[in-house]
Parts: sequence; structure tokens; C-alpha cells
Amino acid sequence: MTLDQLKILVAIADEGSVLAAAKSLYRTQPTISVLLRKLEDELDLVLLDRNNYRATLTPEGWQLYKKAKAILGQVDEFGRLARYLAVGHEPSLSLAVEASCPVPLILEVLQESERKYPETELNLEVENIWGALEKLERGDVDIAVSPIFKEDARFETMPLMTTHLLAVAAPGFLESAGPLPLDTMKNYVQIVVRDSAQKKANQSFGVLDNGRHWVVGDHMTKKQLIVAGMGWGKLQDSLIADELARGELILLDIENYPCDIPMEIMAVRLAGRQVGPVAAALWDDFSFSMGQRVAEVE
Repeated sequence: MTLDQLKILVAIADEGSVLAAAKSLYRTQPTISVLLRKLEDELDLVLLDRNNYRATLTPEGWQLYKKAKAILGQVDEFGRLARYLAVGHEPSLSLAVEASCPVPLILEVLQESERKYPETELNLEVENIWGALEKLERGDVDIAVSPIFKEDARFETMPLMTTHLLAVAAPGFLESAGPLPLDTMKNYVQIVVRDSAQKKANQSFGVLDNGRHWVVGDHMTKKQLIVAGMGWGKLQDSLIADELARGELILLDIENYPCDIPMEIMAVRLAGRQVGPVAAALWDDFSFSMGQRVAEVE
């Protein structure tokens, strides 16, 4: 039994077929099939049900898949820890930030990390909606900064600030200033941002069913279209404070619709995951920065 064979078993389960597993592992399908056959012979078990058009794991295969995934996770942790011990710090660190989060919220922390660990390469990825948390969940990044709306035992969180998601439009876009019937709003174009997560969450933030929608790739484009009077939508208050103050945007009052949603922006990391010294220091810097902001308010 080899780690390569365990990776094949996990890939077949995760990707849904032998062919998809071969593509994800950059191997040929015959190679994958031969290695899996050898594992079955060694274990004296049938792991893959080949009677259907698309082969799937047998019940025994699914049981071993769970153990194999746990073993591979431990191997990854072992390798990560070994690298930490060998070099004394991580050669690189990845951070995913939800695009609507205020830049000053993380800028000071990143500057401090660069000052203390200039040899560590920082990979900063910007995602929309649930994308940052999904990358954290997959282990693609070390820390995420993102709004989070419900407790999740997989995550360790640190509150950074509270913002509000506000329903707004340009003056004159709507025929009436409100209160506006919800059904009436479905006749107007609602600008929404495309979620960058691959697996879409079953939660949206005020997207009207059966309404008119324009879908854009980022929050700034959404803001520009709304300011231009092309539609209405929800934006974080930090993104539109100046436009509201200048009267370029107005707050909407829509019946039976949450026009003001408080949002808690969090620093998030995987609970119980082994981290290196730079990732630990970055987390501590978020905590210190949060403490300073609280002291300033007090």
C-alpha cells in the first residue's frame, strides 16, 4: 500500500469518477485503474463498483476513503511541520480577503508582517461572497478575512469590525422614495455580485427571486452601476459612505425586506490546524490591531 494509491482512492471519491480523478492527479486513466486494482488485491477488497456506466466506490471503498483522507491530511501536516522546523518560518503565506472588506482593516497588519518577516512571500487573494471562506476550508490559504454569518466549528474566528449591508439606489432611479412594495422592486434591475466560490452556499443576501438581475464580477463595478442609475442593490456602508454623504446614493425603504443587515467581518483560520510561526504572528497581529481599535473607541 502506498500514499499514491490512497491519493487515487480519495481522488475518485472527491472527483466522482476514475477519469476525473486521473485528470486531477495528472495521470492517465489506465495508470489509475492499475494502481487501484493492485490496492484491491493487496487488501482483498473490492473498492470500486464497475458494474455501472460510471464506476463508484463500494461501501467498503467509502469506509476506507474516510481513513485514507485522514491519513493524507496527517501526511500533509507532517510535511508542513517539517518545513517549518527546517527553515524556521514559512517560505510563503496565503491570505484570502473578501473583496468588500475595507482595505485599512488589513493593511496595517500586512505592513507589520512584512517588517518582521520580509523573507516570507505573501500571497494575497481577493474573492467574492463565500470565496475566501471556501479557499480556507480547502486549505488553499492560511487565513481568511471575510464576513461570516453563522458559527462553524471548523473555524476559529476573531471579530475585526462590524459593517452594514445597505440597500441603495441613485436618486431618481425609483418612481417613489418609499416605503416601496417588495413586488414593485422586482420590476427594477437589481445589481448582484457573482460568488467566486465553486460550491455555492444556499444563502443569498437579499437577491430577489423572480426579479430582474444584472450580475457583475466585483463590488466596485456594482457600485459604479448603481451610482450611474443602472440598478439598485446592497453594498457595505464602508464602500458608499462618501456617495451617501454627497447625495449620489440614497437609502431604500422596502417593505418586508432587510434593507440594513449588520455584518461581522472576521479574521478566520481552521480550528486545530498546525500553523507556522509567521501565520501565528499574523493572527496575533490581527488580535493586537483589534485591541487597539477597541481602545481608541473607548
